[in-house]
Amino acid sequence: MNIRGLGFANACLTVVIFSSWPSINLAAKDIAIYRWVDSDDVVHFSQNLPKTNNYSQLSTVSSFKALSKEQRQEMASQKDLEQHADDLQQQKTAENAQNKAIFEKNCKAAQLNIAMLNSHDDVLIIEEGSNGVKTERVLSDKEKTEKIALSKKHIDLYCKQ
Repeated sequence: MNIRGLGFANACLTVVIFSSWPSINLAAKDIAIYRWVDSDDVVHFSQNLPKTNNYSQLSTVSSFKALSKEQRQEMASQKDLEQHADDLQQQKTAENAQNKAIFEKNCKAAQLNIAMLNSHDDVLIIEEGSNGVKTERVLSDKEKTEKIALSKKHIDLYCKQ
């Protein structure tokens, strides 16, 4: 046979093998595997029946089941949803921690305001006018009482455990 004839024969054989590949793959789980130990204590495995009578036959079990395209897409979608839920939970945890820090800061500021307002008869405040000029003045008793009431509301709001 010439080289062209061999190439054609190989191509035909390849087509026959690959066209029957699924049936070969399905039958692979039914192939017997033989195990035996030779006279040199070497363990052998083969698909061919050994010449010795001292062998054991093993069987194979396929535990893998291929998923369909729809099942793989559903699993990917589920994984995406779980990742999104995890991201949202992490974001919520971070926001809660940030809010807790802000509440603690505001609570402490309100407590300090009340302590300062109650510890001095005259409380000096500095105000900046619309023209950018700063002026100093003493709070009136009414303003002081209003600021104490506002700080107590802040304590009620920010100092809850």
